[in-house]
Amino acid sequence: MGDRTAWLGWESTVVSGMGVLVSSRTRQDSRNRGTAGERWYFLTDMANVEGEADGPIGILVVDDHAISRSGVVQLCSLIPGAQVIGEASTGEDALELARLHAPEVVLMDVEMPGTMDGIEATRQIKAEQPNTAVIILTVHEDREVIFEAIKAGASGYLPKSAPLDRIQHAVKVVSQGGSFLEAGLARKVLDQFTRYAEEARAAADVYYLLTPREREVLIELSNGSSARQISSKLGISERTVNTHIGNTYRKLQVNNRVEAVHEAIRIRLIEPPR
Repeated sequence: MGDRTAWLGWESTVVSGMGVLVSSRTRQDSRNRGTAGERWYFLTDMANVEGEADGPIGILVVDDHAISRSGVVQLCSLIPGAQVIGEASTGEDALELARLHAPEVVLMDVEMPGTMDGIEATRQIKAEQPNTAVIILTVHEDREVIFEAIKAGASGYLPKSAPLDRIQHAVKVVSQGGSFLEAGLARKVLDQFTRYAEEARAAADVYYLLTPREREVLIELSNGSSARQISSKLGISERTVNTHIGNTYRKLQVNNRVEAVHEAIRIRLIEPPR
């Protein structure tokens, strides 16, 4: 994963282009090399992680389930130096409350009613309130969801089953400019980065294999155009269109239009049709 070093009692792994994945172990844990007592922080800024916050940490709790939201609020009330300054049950309400209160930290669920889920709410809050840190607190541990949340600007990601001390550490770390991911979730993110990198390489290989005209034909295929329609639009014969289609299938190693479009979207050679 990267170069591993020991620094002031911390064990860190530098992840190229992403930051530092840091674990803290007690001496006994280090001898046993076990996972008990191990805490992982994925940090983009290691400064003052162990220091105290400059002032009270204002927290906005966002969850559409009242019981779950109430539980999170109660947990937050036990975090030293933190106070809940607002609650929201939709992404739209979360955005309005973030504008009103400018919280230091938002604890955000993913699935919520309305037109704005937690990931989109995170994206918009970060666009308007870049100093507000968002922690996704959800039942979802799918790597695609985690990756999309981080792309949207989330500074942390925790399962709802996380104990109080993990939530407390996460709030503390992100409020000081760092990022928080547990080891298992960090691995999922790295796996997703690897997957995207592999798909990007595959797309680049195919992109340069296809001629400009074949790429045009592929885009038209993804839009549902027939060979005759492509012929008319591009000003070439239908026979030439079919030749381009056959060459494209061969280079993508597929047998038909559906497979060609699916493969092109999978490796991000083209955007999904809207």
